[in-house]
Amino acid sequence: MANDNHLFSVTCYNVTMLNNKYYNEFFELGQQKINFSFFELCLPDDDPVYTLKKVMEELDFSGLLANCSDKGRTGYNPIMMYAVVTYANMRGIRAVDRIVELCERDLAFIWLTKGQKPKG
Repeated sequence: MANDNHLFSVTCYNVTMLNNKYYNEFFELGQQKINFSFFELCLPDDDPVYTLKKVMEELDFSGLLANCSDKGRTGYNPIMMYAVVTYANMRGIRAVDRIVELCERDLAFIWLTKGQKPKG
């Protein structure tokens, strides 16, 4: 991942967010990478998950990230988890067990989590 400011593809409003690994990890700031396993998923171009991702790129996550600690075991990306819960709510899904199952089986959730499988 490049650290040059001129390579950022996402407008960031908070300098602390630029330095946060969770923010950079979720939005893939810097060089674009093609993961062929996700490229082959063939989600429709009009899938709402793309809209959600674009909207989330404009949000300020500094409050969410301020509550994250580097102590203890490495957890899941909090921005990714927020996106998963938001997308599940967009689809009318509220049960955590169902969300976990969708992260393993549904193409849009797999794309959103980049293949990570959060546990309930």
